[in-house]
Amino acid sequence: MRSRGSGSRFPRLARVVTWTCWGWLAATVAIWIGLYTLSERTLPFTMLLYGPRWVVLLPLAILVPVALIFAWRALLPLALSAVIAAVPIMGFRLSPAGLMAGRTPPLQVAPNGLRILSLNAQGGGVVQQHLDEMMAAYTPSVMAFQECGRELGQNLAKRAEWHFEQFHNLCLLSRWPVTQRDSMPRAAFARISDLGYGGAAIVIRYTIAHPAGPFELVNLHLETARKGLEGILGDQGLLRDDTGLPNVPASLETDRFAINADIRLRESERASYWSARHANTTPIVVVGDFNMPVESSIFRAYWSALSSAFDAGGRGFGFTKHEGRWLRIRIDHVLFAPQWFETSGAWVGNDVGSDHRPVIADLTRKR
Repeated sequence: MRSRGSGSRFPRLARVVTWTCWGWLAATVAIWIGLYTLSERTLPFTMLLYGPRWVVLLPLAILVPVALIFAWRALLPLALSAVIAAVPIMGFRLSPAGLMAGRTPPLQVAPNGLRILSLNAQGGGVVQQHLDEMMAAYTPSVMAFQECGRELGQNLAKRAEWHFEQFHNLCLLSRWPVTQRDSMPRAAFARISDLGYGGAAIVIRYTIAHPAGPFELVNLHLETARKGLEGILGDQGLLRDDTGLPNVPASLETDRFAINADIRLRESERASYWSARHANTTPIVVVGDFNMPVESSIFRAYWSALSSAFDAGGRGFGFTKHEGRWLRIRIDHVLFAPQWFETSGAWVGNDVGSDHRPVIADLTRKR
């Protein structure tokens, strides 16, 4: 004789559980859409964008066991919601190139290939102590640093076999000569940066004489969303609250989030056009600390014409920023013009003494 499950014994409860599970699937889809379209525009979705997005999985801890007991068919919408939470919301990647590339970069770079490493060095005082170890482990062809402090810059400049460049707190090491350099005008952003809402926009472009043909590499450090969310998420909690904002009028204080978001939008608008204006005629690679993930509506609006190396060639979540106990986010990127390059692998490196992890990508020319 066939045994009857709990759902058949409690049909009303089974219906409630089923509808609740389908409702959570609908809510997960709504969160996904809101994250991609309303982040940087509304405070709740912006906080989710820059906060621990794994919170969208928490309801499953209750719904899954309840569904197993009372309505096992409701596991289908829960499985779909888990996939949506992990992939488009949390940013899990499992690309074919990433599967082929392995968990760590191979020691040998492909002939005429280009291995780029980008890292926010958080001043570089500790990073410079791990520099030889990092270079031996990842064998990069080009290294781009943001927040490159004095000690790290001096260490990099001493390496005679490399070509060294520095602009403000951006440093570059290249195996091949740098033939041209140009920085994005930023006077307008510099004037507003003293208010504390944003305005970094440090962007430098180099022409590098690669054996397969010259290409342009842009190293940048864009403004953080932290200055718009300052104080909202607690004292030294998910987002640090110690950047020391100056005293500003109350009317500006209440609009801190909107002002910061608008500044960052204008930064990306100008930086993206300035960085890739020669993309139709010159190979372009853009690297650095964008201070925003690929799910950001600002990133999608202004940087999506370029391909993300980790999206195309990585696997896993690729978290590059580690802050506190819970916050993990991918805000450092290697982008490339898809008409010129393709990627055979992308990785996030180990801890080297910064609150960021190095991001490494292997690129090859298409033509």
